[in-house]
Amino acid sequence: MPNPRPPSPTAAAPADTAGLDDDPSALRQAVALAEVASWRLPRGQGRLVANARSWALMDLAPPAQGMPMAQWLQRVHPDDLALLQPPGLADRPALRGGAPLDCVLRLYLGDGHWRRLMVRRTAWRDERGRLRGLAGVALDLTEHFDEQQRALALTRRLELATMAAGVGVWSSNPDAPVAQRLQWDAQMYALHDLPGDAMPPHLDDYLQQHVHPQDRDAVREGFATMLARRDGRIDLDLRVVRPDGSLRRLATRSAVETSPDGQRRLYGVALDVTERHAAEARLREATERAALAARGAGIGTWEVDASGQQCWWDAQMFRLRGLEPRPGPVHREEWQHWLHPADRDGSQAELLRALGEDQPSQHEFRVIWPDGSVRWLTSRSTAVRDELGRPLRRIGINWDSTDARLADEARQERALAQRESQAKSRLLARISHELRTPLNAVLGFTQLLLHDGTDSDPQVWRRRVEQVQTSGRHLLSLIDDVLDLSSLQSGELPQQLQAVELAPLVRGTVPLVELLGHDLGVSLHLDTVDGWVQADPVRLRQVLLNLLSNAIKYNRPGGRVTVRTRTAQGPAGMQRVLTVHDTGRGLTEDQIARMFEPFNRLGAERDGIAGTGIGLAIVKSAVEQMGGQVRVHSRLGEGSSFEVRLPMAEPPPQAGPAVRLGDGLPAQRGGNGRLLYIEDNEVNMLIVQELVARRPDLHFIGAVDGASGLAEARAQRPQLILLDIHLPDMDGHEVLARLRADPATAAIRCIAVSANAMPEDIRRAQAAGFDGYWTKPLEMTAFLQALDTLFGPADTPPATAALEPAPLPGPLPEGSANPPV
Repeated sequence: MPNPRPPSPTAAAPADTAGLDDDPSALRQAVALAEVASWRLPRGQGRLVANARSWALMDLAPPAQGMPMAQWLQRVHPDDLALLQPPGLADRPALRGGAPLDCVLRLYLGDGHWRRLMVRRTAWRDERGRLRGLAGVALDLTEHFDEQQRALALTRRLELATMAAGVGVWSSNPDAPVAQRLQWDAQMYALHDLPGDAMPPHLDDYLQQHVHPQDRDAVREGFATMLARRDGRIDLDLRVVRPDGSLRRLATRSAVETSPDGQRRLYGVALDVTERHAAEARLREATERAALAARGAGIGTWEVDASGQQCWWDAQMFRLRGLEPRPGPVHREEWQHWLHPADRDGSQAELLRALGEDQPSQHEFRVIWPDGSVRWLTSRSTAVRDELGRPLRRIGINWDSTDARLADEARQERALAQRESQAKSRLLARISHELRTPLNAVLGFTQLLLHDGTDSDPQVWRRRVEQVQTSGRHLLSLIDDVLDLSSLQSGELPQQLQAVELAPLVRGTVPLVELLGHDLGVSLHLDTVDGWVQADPVRLRQVLLNLLSNAIKYNRPGGRVTVRTRTAQGPAGMQRVLTVHDTGRGLTEDQIARMFEPFNRLGAERDGIAGTGIGLAIVKSAVEQMGGQVRVHSRLGEGSSFEVRLPMAEPPPQAGPAVRLGDGLPAQRGGNGRLLYIEDNEVNMLIVQELVARRPDLHFIGAVDGASGLAEARAQRPQLILLDIHLPDMDGHEVLARLRADPATAAIRCIAVSANAMPEDIRRAQAAGFDGYWTKPLEMTAFLQALDTLFGPADTPPATAALEPAPLPGPLPEGSANPPV
């Protein structure tokens, strides 16, 4: 509303102020002490004359001649001008000498501020009764009004808050008149579904008409207890019956206060908690159903504090561990004691991780029951947080997962067994195919020889025999490779790990493939080759020989094979890398992924390249058994590089003398030259007899079983006994034991001859005390050279067929057979 600031007072005509000076001093003191503003409006002058307090209330300095009435009226709020009825001297009731007139005016002070004044005015007459004008007083009600407004606002906010919260408020003054004893607010009527103009009931009537019969005694006793005290309060939970018969549950808080004059006053609040109680009832029912289901399913529940030190278990948690339930917390040391020792650290770490990361958790562990049985339990938990989202504790469940875990393990075992069975079936199919190829040649050429008899051309006859021999050698090599691969993959072939110098090993291996390289037009080159590695020298030579053979066979005419070494960082330390690089056809990514599969020649068999497809599988298994890795780098059309990475080793202080094949079985010259062969197979017996016949200085004795072999040994006292392991009446180990137990035969050297070439068979023969172990089939040239080693050279060299030289029988390395003899 427009309320411009009034102009400053201006000079005016002299006012009649004699009346103020005539006031008694006592009256002036009283007015000053009461801070009462007094004023006069002399008749006919139109100027307001006031004391200092009046001008202070208007926030003005006292003007010397007063203030024009029109100027003062400009300060009055426009809405309050009508209260003057009419303003100014036209106020006829006051002029007629009637009762004083009162009104409350808002007076503008400037800067948007208003002062609220209570103004009282009346007629001002002289001692002769003549009208002199209007006189009056003014009191400042601004602070009182502001306080009253604040109280009203607070009351209104409280009313709104209680209405929004559904809280009913009541009060009672037992000492007041009946009509004023009890007051209800609107929410109290709403809680009881009563009309707002109804009279609030007295306590006795309230109990009888509104409180549920089953709750009346508790309410009556509660109020009686409260009234017996001068001050205090009481909380009650009661049911009220509405006029329509419906029930509502109220939570109430009542209090009593006694004033200094002894009057009591009661007041209280009521809140409808019907829905809360219904929700709590539903929650209890759901909790009971969940607990019943958990007990039926064998699920235990637990709770742990934020430190992870104390747990609270239900009864099922104890039963899951074969224990009787007990009250009280379960400490960490207790539940850890019931865990399987192998799972204690892991379970503790999982709980601490879950408490620290505040994340859901699930893990499995084993518990040991008092009877010693072991059960698997699964635990799942989550965090409980406060109203600010901070974790307070952790709750979780346990259940027995032993059967599920055993079933899963059984499924995995069945799947693994199925995969292994399929792999074995594929391997057997490949082995069968590979074995049939050389066997077909052996049987085919043998049938041709038998069919043609002695009438065939000698050259044709010799070529056929050579084909039989070549196929037999290939068949034997294939069987040896299969046995080596099986022993390496099963870990049954012990590794003689030692510090091996690479330079002499490489230089000693390269000549073995130089002839193959010459035949295929491939040159071999040694780059920098040095260093020591931790390896089995025999297996490492076998690995290098396989890699060199492949690099030559799968190269191109005029190609090149290079061997070099370097140092690289490995997973567990420094490694020495032996690389065989070729300039051959190279490999595709798919071929590299499948190149270590046994019998998978990656299509090379269609090109007529000789091989079994087992060499690289043996390389990989042997290197891994020695703690190394094999890596392949290849580009199609550009060649391939095979890297053998082995742990580096320090050279030994002194290198001992080299061990040669044939050591350990020195010749025994000047003996009786008798050789006893105990063998139940007629063909094997005939082959050995024919071979020994090429030494005229040796006498061959044959025995077809263990008993006759023992008898011949005692009677003939041979220098050497070749003993088959599988005999019809007793095995070779028992025959050896009887020979060693008889003083007459205890010193005779005995060599086992068997088709079994598995490492466990060889180790058993060593443990039994055999002087050697030769595997079938017997190689003619190697066998005769072995006889030279054992008996010395014959005086007249026998006429032998031109066969390839074979290695001599040597000492038995632990866990390995001698070369075929």
